[in-house]
Amino acid sequence: MEQRSEAYDLEDIHTVKKPNIFSFLFSPMKQFDRIRYEPRALGPMFLILAIVLVGLLIPLLAGQGGLLPTEIGDSYSDEMYVDEYNYESDPFVGINVESFITGAVVWIVVLGIFSIVPPILALLLFAFSKMHNRETTYGALYSMTVFASLVPSIGFLYIMIMNTIASTYGYIYTAPTVFVSEEHLLYPFLASLEVSTILFIILITVGLMRTAAFDRLVALAIGVGMYAMVFIFQVIGGML
Repeated sequence: MEQRSEAYDLEDIHTVKKPNIFSFLFSPMKQFDRIRYEPRALGPMFLILAIVLVGLLIPLLAGQGGLLPTEIGDSYSDEMYVDEYNYESDPFVGINVESFITGAVVWIVVLGIFSIVPPILALLLFAFSKMHNRETTYGALYSMTVFASLVPSIGFLYIMIMNTIASTYGYIYTAPTVFVSEEHLLYPFLASLEVSTILFIILITVGLMRTAAFDRLVALAIGVGMYAMVFIFQVIGGML
């Protein structure tokens, strides 16, 4: 029976399709099954960072206090200087340098988070898998984590779009915190229920079962542990 099973697995490896990041939102389990044999991370990682970058660009260019002036006409008429031959507008007038510097720091931090979290989380999961003698590779776990990161990246883009439209700053439109103030006792707990974060944890849990062949209880325990870390982070952030 074991020889027949191994032969069947080898045959499946040659016929399995490569995982597709564009199909992940519609068929995550199918993509996790494909990642098990054909890990892919480089292209999906660039796509995720591109989505995050668009989310960062929107408020920087169009938001209140962004890099570009919101009232070009006023800044144009107020800041004219006389040239020897004609009138010219200062090309740097109206550019909010302070916001640009602040935005650049935010870019580095946010892009860094989306770049660093998948490989670090995959490394922790790989170490855990070796402790429990699971037959999986770091590449498969990294690819699984990158694919799961698609959901938080889309959630981030949505939050940035909504903040830009509403002229708000740092408002989490995908969490129950929209119903309470930051001083509310339940604010850290409600913030930990952010939709894309919860979906990310669920996807990692499912991915561990489909991609790394983890036992259901072990995968669920890891998911609960991840949520606990998110909750602790929110509590500490609320205290600072």
